[in-house]
Amino acid sequence: MAFAQAIFEECWPRWQQHFSQTARLQLGTVELAALTDCTSDLAGHYLSADELSRWTGFSQKKRRTEWLGGRLAAKWAAAGLLGEATVDWQGLVIRSEEDGRPYVTSVSQPVAPFISISHSGPLAAALAANLPCGLDIQQPGAKIHRVKERFASLKEEDILKTSLPKSFPETERLTMLWAAKEAVRKMVQTRPLLGFMEIRLLAGHGGQGTPQKPLALTFASGRESAACPPNIAVLCFFANNLAWAMACPPMSTKE
Repeated sequence: MAFAQAIFEECWPRWQQHFSQTARLQLGTVELAALTDCTSDLAGHYLSADELSRWTGFSQKKRRTEWLGGRLAAKWAAAGLLGEATVDWQGLVIRSEEDGRPYVTSVSQPVAPFISISHSGPLAAALAANLPCGLDIQQPGAKIHRVKERFASLKEEDILKTSLPKSFPETERLTMLWAAKEAVRKMVQTRPLLGFMEIRLLAGHGGQGTPQKPLALTFASGRESAACPPNIAVLCFFANNLAWAMACPPMSTKE
C-alpha cells in the first residue's frame, strides 16, 4: 500500500490535468508474495461468504493468490474512495459481470464506485473511481514482439516512438501500448469487450514514461455505440518494472 499512497500523494495533481475535473480516483496494490500462504481465517476477515467460497474453490495456488490479491486491492481502493472510517470488509463485495468485468456492491453505500483490477508478476492492483475507469499493469517481455500484429498498427508504433524519449526500449513501448489498450477495454462499458484493433491511438502528448512525467495518450473507439466516448484519456508509465496504464474520461472543453 505504501507504493499506491506515495504515487497518489506525489502525482495526482499532475494526473488530474488529463482527466475530467470531476474524476476522483484511488489506487490499491498488494504484493502477491505476502498472500502465498494466506489462511482461510485471514482471508475471511476481508471476504464475504461467497467470495471466500470462490477463493477456496481455486485448485491452483497461483490463481488463488492472484484472485485474492486483486480482490483485496479492489476493496482497499474502493474503501479509500468512499472515505469510510470503519470499513465492513465483508460487506464491501467485489462481484463479476458475465464478461468478467468486476463491480462493487456495498451494504453501507447506495452508490458504489467503478472498479478495475489487474495483476502481473509480483503485484495485484486495482483502481476505484466515481467515473468509469480502467487499469492494467504488465511486465515487459520478449513475447510482446510475437503478438504485436494483434494489437499495434505501424501508425501507433510511430506515435509512441515520437512521444517517448529515444532511449525508451521497443519492448517497453509495446508493453505500454498493450496495457493502455487493455485499460481502455476495461473502462468502456460495452459488450462484447472492444477488440484491440478497434481501439485506435490518435495521439501521444509527450512525457518520460515515469509516474512524475507520464505519457498521456488519446484513444478512440472504432465501434459505434453510446457507451463508447469519442475520446479516451490514458496515462502510462513504468514503475517497479511494470507498465501501468490508467484510463478515465478526459477533461471536456466545458470544464
